[in-house]
Amino acid sequence: MDSTTQVIAVANRKGGVGKSTVACNLAVAFALEGRRVLVIDMDSQASATATLLGDLPADAPTMAQVLIGQVALGDVIRETSRPGLLLAPAAKELTHAQLTIAGRTGRETILKRALRSLSDIDVVVIDTAPEQQLATVNSLVAATHVLMPFTPDPKALEGLATTSEAIAEIVAAELGHAQVLGCVQTSYDRRLGVTEDAREQVAEAYGSALLETRIRSNASFITCPAWHRDIFETERAERTSRRGSDDFRALALEVAHRLWPAVGLGDGIDEDKETARVEEEAAA
Repeated sequence: MDSTTQVIAVANRKGGVGKSTVACNLAVAFALEGRRVLVIDMDSQASATATLLGDLPADAPTMAQVLIGQVALGDVIRETSRPGLLLAPAAKELTHAQLTIAGRTGRETILKRALRSLSDIDVVVIDTAPEQQLATVNSLVAATHVLMPFTPDPKALEGLATTSEAIAEIVAAELGHAQVLGCVQTSYDRRLGVTEDAREQVAEAYGSALLETRIRSNASFITCPAWHRDIFETERAERTSRRGSDDFRALALEVAHRLWPAVGLGDGIDEDKETARVEEEAAA
């Protein structure tokens, strides 16, 4: 893996905070800006796989086979419909794979070692499971940065703390060197008092790690995995407001400024080309 490649694990020990939504749509926003992006699905629920790729052939190799050492990471990577966006898919077998490697030496660093074979990738985005499973530990060990979504749910705020503790333990054990990239608020609704209360709590606990971008509540996010579409495709196809797309453009820009302060992103997504691409796919 190139020394300039950034590896972002999207993690929170609490489920239902939008990790897959953030991982998929942040990756798409980067790809739309011309970066070459790999999404690695490390969750046996495979929501990222459903969103970006759809149904896999029954015999398709996945991250489960990578974990147990049957295939190399490069053998499972697939192209998506998005230029510049690649996916290493997951399947339910990932749960069994973690049990298989539980007693192996070096089990926490399997993904980190697998990533060394990659080249010509600007950003790797890893979607993680909520539980502190071996797949999640592998993700945090392999990451250069961790992005932590949160909702107003008190358990989600606890999840930020336990995820931060896990990162610190990994760094202390010299297994990895991940840094907290930021905390991003999802399911944001300014009409609800608890939304701002949660934001204030995170600001007090994490300071500048709290990102300015808020991912607003949006029913379109729910349909994305079912229709195998990211939020950009969904909002264009349904001709709804582009609230979700705008939020993820903003998130990509803010994250880019933290990852590449001197570079950031480009001049913006080409709206005409993107509209033409979606309309062409819809007509096919």
